[in-house]
Amino acid sequence: MPTTIVRRLTPPSTSYWAIIKLSLPIWISNLAIVGGGTIDTLMTGHLGADNLAGVAIGIAVSVSIFVALVGVMQGLSPIAGHHYGAGRHKLIGFELHQTLWLGFVLSVIGICIMTYTPLWLKLTNAQGKVAEIASLFLIFNAIGLPGAMCARAYMSMNAAVSRPKIAMWVALLMLLLKAPFNYVFIYGMGPIPGSGGAGCAISSAIVGWLTLLLYWLIWHYDKFYVEMRQERFSKPDPKAIINQLKLGIPIGISAFFEVTSFTFMTIFISRLGANIVSGHQIVANLTSLFYMAPLAIGISSSVLVAQSLGASSPESARIATYRCLKFAVIMAACVSLLLYYGKYFFIELYTTDKSVIAVAAVLISFAAIYHVFDAMNCVGSFALRGYRITFLPMLVYGVLLWGLGLGLGSILTFTDYLTTTPMGASGYWTAITIGLILSGLVVGGFALYVAKQVQAGKKIWLK
Repeated sequence: MPTTIVRRLTPPSTSYWAIIKLSLPIWISNLAIVGGGTIDTLMTGHLGADNLAGVAIGIAVSVSIFVALVGVMQGLSPIAGHHYGAGRHKLIGFELHQTLWLGFVLSVIGICIMTYTPLWLKLTNAQGKVAEIASLFLIFNAIGLPGAMCARAYMSMNAAVSRPKIAMWVALLMLLLKAPFNYVFIYGMGPIPGSGGAGCAISSAIVGWLTLLLYWLIWHYDKFYVEMRQERFSKPDPKAIINQLKLGIPIGISAFFEVTSFTFMTIFISRLGANIVSGHQIVANLTSLFYMAPLAIGISSSVLVAQSLGASSPESARIATYRCLKFAVIMAACVSLLLYYGKYFFIELYTTDKSVIAVAAVLISFAAIYHVFDAMNCVGSFALRGYRITFLPMLVYGVLLWGLGLGLGSILTFTDYLTTTPMGASGYWTAITIGLILSGLVVGGFALYVAKQVQAGKKIWLK
């Protein structure tokens, strides 16, 4: 591990304007990243229900694997933010290199899981055209996994050092390329054959590697990073990697529980037919777009808390936690009203199929209910990461989002044990709504408790 020159910095600003300035580029970059999935859904939605269902399954599986593995790499963000707040700049480059080693190893594991398509086709009971599109989507998407994962290490590092605009511009550029790439590989052009919905995954793989290349060029040639860069690429350091894993593994498991509570819903709901899973996919994609705002505020809370603690200012960390939570809840309440009263406007952007619209219209009402609590969930868990507390969110998400959301959801969806008749897709959405309400209250409340305890100099239980 390299030697460092320590320079104390003043705590970061925690005003609402400072939160907006930090959150806005993060929101735009995350929106651009998720926008790629939205473009996939929009472009394949007009190819028919089979193509949309196959892409929905492919996205669900890919996102489940990607988010869990990337989550394990997220120990970098609070560590780098703490180093930045304390002025230990050289250690940031060292930690980045350790994360890249970790990302490469994890991506190999992810490729093996993602390309084992018989497992996913059996779980989803996908057949015919749907199975063909889903299989090709997963294989093509796996090619871009290493690039996409290592790019996320640079993205986390930029957020930790209060430079999220880099990620924003990179993500926007890649979003501009996504639609034309999709068109080429979906419909074919010249010597390139059309692959239908699976063509979306080819374009995603190309975008993943281009993103990594851009981040690498910026890191090596931007003068801002001069004090952070190492003279040569650091070798794997077991101690540093273990320290990252102590934070990252619970974050990865938490992210897996949180995201797969929705993606696994897609996988299981696909058994109910192409129209149902298509309606579910539209609502899931739509809500993921609106989720980007609380996610951006959550990432900002983690950065501000970590930098404040690095600068030895627990009071600033507490203020950041409280204000980020308050800001996110107010915004989420406005979005919930927009979702409920404007549901047909949003749904009809995706499809004109009346049966799919009918399914989506029912499911979007659940999203309008839980969105506020999901925002509390998100900001609370990210603020706790800034305090290097990751175990409680993992425990809560496992019990409430998987145990209650998927467990109870499966009973309500497919059986009549608790209801007069199986509820269909509404069963999963009912259960996940209950789970998100409870987890939001627990995680958000615990974040405020931790902030007060740390400011008072007291020990934290369940760390």
